[in-house]
Amino acid sequence: MSHKKPPINWPLTIFFTLTPLLAVVGTIWLITNHAIPAQTWWLAAILSLLSGLSITAGYHRLYSHKTYKTCWPVDLYFALFGACSYQGSVLEWSTDHRNHHRYVDTPKDPYNINQGFWHAHLDWILHLDHSTRDFSNVEDLIQNPIIRLQHRFYPYIAAFMCFGFPTLVACLWHAPLSGFIVGGLLRMVANHHATFCINSVCHVFGKRTYTLEQTARDNWFTALFTWGEGFHNFHHQFSADYRNGIRWFHFDPGKWMVATLRYLGLAHDLKRVDDETILKYKLRAQAAALTNQPEESFPAIRAAHQTLLTKLTTLKELKTRYSELKTQSYLTRMQNTKDAATETLRNYKKQIRESQKELKALYEAWLISIEAVTGP
Repeated sequence: MSHKKPPINWPLTIFFTLTPLLAVVGTIWLITNHAIPAQTWWLAAILSLLSGLSITAGYHRLYSHKTYKTCWPVDLYFALFGACSYQGSVLEWSTDHRNHHRYVDTPKDPYNINQGFWHAHLDWILHLDHSTRDFSNVEDLIQNPIIRLQHRFYPYIAAFMCFGFPTLVACLWHAPLSGFIVGGLLRMVANHHATFCINSVCHVFGKRTYTLEQTARDNWFTALFTWGEGFHNFHHQFSADYRNGIRWFHFDPGKWMVATLRYLGLAHDLKRVDDETILKYKLRAQAAALTNQPEESFPAIRAAHQTLLTKLTTLKELKTRYSELKTQSYLTRMQNTKDAATETLRNYKKQIRESQKELKALYEAWLISIEAVTGP
């Protein structure tokens, strides 16, 4: 069944056609005339960082998914430097993104990858009909006065933050034109297409590590220029988690920024999925990928899978019990003395460590059993 696109939005089409052209031609002209001071490149890099983090940590993880809570100074920062990215107001960005998650890979998905790579990357914006936007799914955000104010005056805020601000700053070293073109236009275009790659590249290239039920994929390379957004399969399965990259070596500046805000007392109630649940979904995805293997290999795989799930459940119960005991007062811990309660906690920690070692060994055996069936 074909999906009829809305008419072309000519103002947006002209904008997204001319700005890359002007950015590239203008930058080449400035380079040719040796008119880009080193300070301007630093300005563009810093603004790219500030605005990019405002999209990933602010527009995306805070407002679209509410993975943590913060305070008004942080809201103000995200409102200003999010507008610097020129990707719409918080309300516009969030309503589209919430619809993407709710209707992913269906015709109601604003940037449905099944309508083509180009559609998901940019074409959906070129056909965007602002009059059809329904803000009923962001009523919680409308209650925030800073977000309401940003939405009301967005064209003026965005124009100043994206173009006026870098131009004025570059006046400090007498290069306002380089500030406008490099710190404004070129930086904005680069940020645009980095963000758009999450909707296109990360729904076509990469691994579906945690779920096979949707097209989102983990792509570590895109994380390098999207401030950590590349671990997209994880994000679609666990969208309430403030992290995208969960391993210590995953490049995820958005996660690091949120953690830093918490350390400074500017963020709280950070949501994260426990390790056992993450591994459970990873196992489910790995098992689902084996459906095309010979039937005779299934009994052993099912047995190994069930053993892992049982051990996961045991470990999760141990951690839950340990957490409950740890948060209780010494007077209520099984009505024992302080020393007895402490000893009980030590025993639980020991059981947790042993259970984790057993789980690791079982998972390694599980991977070996999969490799035996599928080949290296």
